[in-house]
Amino acid sequence: MRRLNRRDSIDDIYDQMQKMFNQFQDFGRELDITTSVPVNIREEDGRVVLTADMPGVQKEDISLKADEKGVEIAGESQQQIKEENEKYLRKERSSRTYRRKIVWPTDIDPDTIKAKYEDGVLTVEAEKEESDDNWDIEIE
Repeated sequence: MRRLNRRDSIDDIYDQMQKMFNQFQDFGRELDITTSVPVNIREEDGRVVLTADMPGVQKEDISLKADEKGVEIAGESQQQIKEENEKYLRKERSSRTYRRKIVWPTDIDPDTIKAKYEDGVLTVEAEKEESDDNWDIEIE
């Protein structure tokens, strides 16, 4: 970057600023932005309910893997804004990747895992596993 002096024209200053702006935009494109999914986990009526906020993500763009150990949630949202006017053209794109692994807070029955997605909120439910183990130990 060169130093500007008072003799530089306005066009030259504008060109230098535009070049700096373009370099900054190119730097941002190289970053991989992965966001952790915010979740709430609660136990109610013999089941575990996990809710995850995933605004802007389409149902088709969500990957969900679950077993008796935990849940892995991944998703991607993409947004494109395009505005045109007789004086200007604006086109913006953004992309965000979500990823999170959560361990169940208690033993669950993996055959009862269900999921639904509505209004940007993913809900995963599983019934708690009935434990036949008797933890009471008689002392001799």
